[in-house]
Amino acid sequence: MGNNIANRVLLLVIAVLAATLTGTIAGWITSEIEQSIGKALLAGGTAFGGTLALSIVIFNFLTRSDA
Repeated sequence: MGNNIANRVLLLVIAVLAATLTGTIAGWITSEIEQSIGKALLAGGTAFGGTLALSIVIFNFLTRSDA
């Protein structure tokens, strides 16, 4: 894929959008089940962070020159 800045920014935007979607859905589902704003924020934030970290690691692996 290459290491130019446009590809890296595009992959970062995709990772952030996927993480935002995952965090929002996790928070919404938790708020519907638990009826607690704190638990919903914690679940959404955890899902966002985990998805973002995993996406960046996967994209980093895919864009390495020896992959």
